[in-house]
Amino acid sequence: MFFSTFAFRLRSLPVAAGLLVSIASTGPLANSDAWAADGLNVTLRSVAEHAVPAGFDADAKLLVHTMPDIQGRQTPATTLLFVPKGAAPTGGWPIVAWAHGTSAPGQKTCAPTLTPELDGGLTRDGFPSDYVYQIGELLSAGYAVVAPDFEGLGAQAIGPYPYFSASSGALSLISGVEAARLADPDLSNRYAAMGHSDGGHLALGVEAHAHEAPELEFVGTVASVPYTSIAATADHFGEAARTATDGVAASQARMMREFQGALMTVGLTAEKPAFDPGAVMGEDLARLLPEFRSLCSVKAIGTIDAAVKTKGEAFDGLKNDWASNPDMAAFLAANDPAASHDFELRRPTLVVQGTADGFVLEPLTTAFVERLRGNGAPVIYKTYSGADHFSIIRSANADVLAFLRERFDR
Repeated sequence: MFFSTFAFRLRSLPVAAGLLVSIASTGPLANSDAWAADGLNVTLRSVAEHAVPAGFDADAKLLVHTMPDIQGRQTPATTLLFVPKGAAPTGGWPIVAWAHGTSAPGQKTCAPTLTPELDGGLTRDGFPSDYVYQIGELLSAGYAVVAPDFEGLGAQAIGPYPYFSASSGALSLISGVEAARLADPDLSNRYAAMGHSDGGHLALGVEAHAHEAPELEFVGTVASVPYTSIAATADHFGEAARTATDGVAASQARMMREFQGALMTVGLTAEKPAFDPGAVMGEDLARLLPEFRSLCSVKAIGTIDAAVKTKGEAFDGLKNDWASNPDMAAFLAANDPAASHDFELRRPTLVVQGTADGFVLEPLTTAFVERLRGNGAPVIYKTYSGADHFSIIRSANADVLAFLRERFDR
């Protein structure tokens, strides 16, 4: 559905650092003609018109391209490119590489490119995301927005979605920027990474991989309620379940603890298919994983919620030492920046957090940021009283745009 029926026209574009990539202006690129060398080996396979959300004064394109997967091979990927209408500024449109939050544990159809709200079904299923508002604000401020489906998501995906993989998410964003610049010569080579929730977590990982695309200039990061400190989050909800004074609160806290472990387990098994979930969880939660993995986020949460409500304290879920399992501990250390002693940031970063967020907890984000600052990271941290997991987007909008203006010297 994403490939034009018109014949394609191929042209080769040389870029910095000896990178040579091929581009199809319309239609599919024949495998025999598609090639790339150096860099991330991104090949643009097709560019197609895409529906523009109401209120956007912009053009929208769907890009089908390649990106490196978690095994180091090239895999198909899809990215939306939004460009403001009008003449590009001198040097081209600056780019915001925008990362969505958790739309699914593993279901490829729960992708921003496949939903009008650009959130993989969150709004449709009852969690209004406000992503259209945020992207619209970026466009109005004069930025091109590159919004990739992550590896394993979208209609072209052929492999599993490696949920929570910091490297995969970073490479999805950088590959999307490279593909976008092949599709539109009016884009700058300067970009910032920006994301919400798990997207905020993944945006924090871009800095470590920016050098892999030397033709691009990475200027900084905006992480909105970044999903980090996973083991501590699970511990918080476990304690809340034990100390709750009513059954409803206890059940909800118990469900949220199981949800953390379920997400991490599907992410780990995408990277290590032989991993046995029984090593970190009991039979009740393990039995739910296939269905959990097959659903979009809201319904996936619902499967755990219903099972926990049915069994209560007897629900056989995460083991007390689940995060200490060697495979799980290694997965968290590699992908959760709060669990890694080696994680650092040296480029300007803005972290925004609401005090009423029930998913990403303000005290844990605050502790994470304080550790980063203690290690010399140039992090600006802003909290917003009463803002929750999604209202943070509007609450922090002015500060986000001000930070981006500084990064792009605008």
